[in-house]
Amino acid sequence: MNTAVPSLAEEALYLHHSLFGGTPEPVIIERYAAANRKLFPAEAGSALLARIVSRGLDVEAVEFALRRRGAGSELTRRIQVLSYLVEARARYQHYFVSTEPGRGGAVVELAAAVIRSAWKLAKGEYLVRRHGLR
Repeated sequence: MNTAVPSLAEEALYLHHSLFGGTPEPVIIERYAAANRKLFPAEAGSALLARIVSRGLDVEAVEFALRRRGAGSELTRRIQVLSYLVEARARYQHYFVSTEPGRGGAVVELAAAVIRSAWKLAKGEYLVRRHGLR
């Protein structure tokens, strides 16, 4: 199956929606495209991302599974670029900083994160095998 490689703007939209929900501000899309062109000029496009986008796969789960296998570095880099661009914006603060005081809440959040991570890894392993991603 020959899947069209998405533009950097399409990548930014899909990654943002998958990781943070909603649509990013236009400046985030522009900076994502500019950063990828500047940092990775030799990478014309990602066949892996094309498959993920065209099939509507869970980016976070796939990246987790591929990273554990030592693969998918272009996906990891692109997620890192997007995360770097949004982390300084107030709208995304709750993704990067815990604002709730107290140990009890932190322990519950940590336990939930462990369970969520186990689920994402299992889902990612399934998606990688099912869709032949490498």
